[in-house]
Amino acid sequence: MDNLKSYLRFESFIMPAALQILFWAGIGGTFYGSWWLYTHDHWAWILALIFGSLTTRLIFEGFILRYQTYIVLTEIKQKLNSIEKY
Repeated sequence: MDNLKSYLRFESFIMPAALQILFWAGIGGTFYGSWWLYTHDHWAWILALIFGSLTTRLIFEGFILRYQTYIVLTEIKQKLNSIEKY
């Protein structure tokens, strides 16, 4: 029940779990698209496999970087607030 309250108050976030699920769904989509190209004898299947996986990884690293920046800034804010109380 406390976890639900923290989610509803936006004290904890769903985003880390959602990003992992979406990342693996993107990788699965890339593999499926590459497989589809391979079974239809298209020459670009290897490019789709390599660059699709790389692009998916880079996009989600950008999202995770933004989220981690938010976490670090929140920790800095909490430390500054604790220093000001003294």
